[in-house]
Parts: sequence; C-alpha cells; structure tokens
Amino acid sequence: MLSVIYYGFINEMENTMRLIVALPIIALSACTWVKTDPGAESVAVKTASEVVACDYLGKASAVTKDRLLWGRNAAKVQTELLTLARNEAVKMEGNTVVPQADMAEGRQSFAVYRCP
Repeated sequence: MLSVIYYGFINEMENTMRLIVALPIIALSACTWVKTDPGAESVAVKTASEVVACDYLGKASAVTKDRLLWGRNAAKVQTELLTLARNEAVKMEGNTVVPQADMAEGRQSFAVYRCP
C-alpha cells in the first residue's frame, strides 16, 4: 500500500515538473522577439506589380526562429520577418518591400525599393 502511495506521489511530482518546464516555453513561443526600428513602421509592403515606377535598391533576407521545441505561431513568425525586412529597408534608404518568396522555415527574402 505504501508503494502505491509513493508511486502516485512521484508521478504527480513528475507531472508538476513537466508543467513548470513547459509553461515558460509556451509563453516564449507566443512572444515577438523583433522590434521595429525608427522609420520602419512607414515602410510599405507591396506586390511586384505595384512597384513598377519605383527604384530597386537591393535584396533583404530575413531570418527568425520558427520553432523552439515545437513550431511557433506562423502569423507571429511572418510578422517578425516583415519587421526585419522593413528594418533593413530603412538601412538601405528604401520605403517599400516586396516579398520574393513564401516564408519557409523562418526565412523569407524581400526586394527593397524606393517609391515616389
């Protein structure tokens, strides 16, 4: 009888420890790590057909974590990639970014333009 109580206690402790470890990881996976640089909030995201009258400045590659122990929320990852691309556009003196490919494994490339 004592061994059954002991086993139940140990099993409950293991479950508690798993929860203690999992909660911060879950909370961190919902966080956005990338901050917007000054001026980047005004950088537009457009399509290739919308930038025909713009000056091409170059390419920006954005990379962020798409998983911690498991996959992160895809919308948050996409937001971080766009923020990184906008930040890079400001450094290149651009005001518009155009996604060149879909997001894959926390990576995405963008063309940077200066539009009138």
